[in-house]
Amino acid sequence: MADDRSSVVKAVPATFVTIAALTVLLRSYVRIFIVKAFGVDDGAMVLSMLCYLMFCGCMIGGALYGTGRRFTDLTADQRMTAMEYWWLCEIAYCFSSVFCKISICFFLMRITILKSHIYLLYSVMVLTVIGGFIFMFLMLLQCKPISYFWTRTALDPMYQGHCISIDTIISMTYVYSALAAFCDFTVGILPIFLVRKLNMRKETRLAVMGILSMACIASLAVIVRLPFVKTFRDPDFLYATVDIAIWSCIENGLGISAASLATLRPLLRKIRGTSNDGPDSFSSRMISGPTNSRSHRLWNNPGSRGLHLDSLDRQKKQGDLRPDKPVGIVTTIHSGPEERDNSEEHLNKGRSSGERDYRVLEVHQTSTFEIASTPNDERVPREHV
Repeated sequence: MADDRSSVVKAVPATFVTIAALTVLLRSYVRIFIVKAFGVDDGAMVLSMLCYLMFCGCMIGGALYGTGRRFTDLTADQRMTAMEYWWLCEIAYCFSSVFCKISICFFLMRITILKSHIYLLYSVMVLTVIGGFIFMFLMLLQCKPISYFWTRTALDPMYQGHCISIDTIISMTYVYSALAAFCDFTVGILPIFLVRKLNMRKETRLAVMGILSMACIASLAVIVRLPFVKTFRDPDFLYATVDIAIWSCIENGLGISAASLATLRPLLRKIRGTSNDGPDSFSSRMISGPTNSRSHRLWNNPGSRGLHLDSLDRQKKQGDLRPDKPVGIVTTIHSGPEERDNSEEHLNKGRSSGERDYRVLEVHQTSTFEIASTPNDERVPREHV
């Protein structure tokens, strides 16, 4: 039938929920078994995925009963069932979107140092939660009784009730869409400022920026959806609002998939069999989870020289650092050809014999540390928090 779009309503959620579920499963595997640091961001993403499963399931269920078809081609029972599925989709969409953005914000906090960035992420989370729940309750309680949202389509006088003005629903949808796009662009652009100065190859740095900034893709789906919001006013609701349902599905699916892909670098390194030590390993561990193993190797390496740089122009910038993540800066300089011990060989594993040693600048999450001399002239930290 020319007026039957139900096949599209079934195909889009089936495709995107499969991709999203696969990326979340891989993310959970990485965080639990490889990195062993399953955090709040991962838990929020799992909740977002569960809500997205409900959203896609209800979307497909609605298509089986009439979503994407004309009212005139459906029975009263089909119209009511499809509208009830549509109502459940609205609730699942709001929860999935809120949990996804919370997960992304907590994820970015793993690599955020400046207090201004952390306050920005908290602001995004607050706006997301407030905006998401206001929109959800508006959609949830737009009719009284609630069931009148779907029973009114039966066109039976035995079902009585009333709903708020559709213009109010359309206006709030525009407001929420603009807020969602703003939050998506914020968490998509912020990683560029977080990663651009990390000690890694330019190609790798650009790749990490791209992966972390994929949240911007979800905001594009929100923008594409805006012209179709006015179809809420169309009397042939189930057919006219297909584009809104499709782009809402794409928005959440892309957000979940992109945010989960950003955590899979440890899995790629494991598959390729590459070492964790190297110019890129520091930023990888920051993204994957905190660890101090390389810090200990650097300090205990007799072939390197640790310099305490906390006194260099730190007073002016101290107020802009996160209070919960004090930072110490350590510069390690390899000097001259000399016999390396086992720890230094481990650090330089994978280098060719003719490759030069380079200065390594690392930022560790430590409060204070000092260097004490030992009889063997080894450098070890006296205090390491």
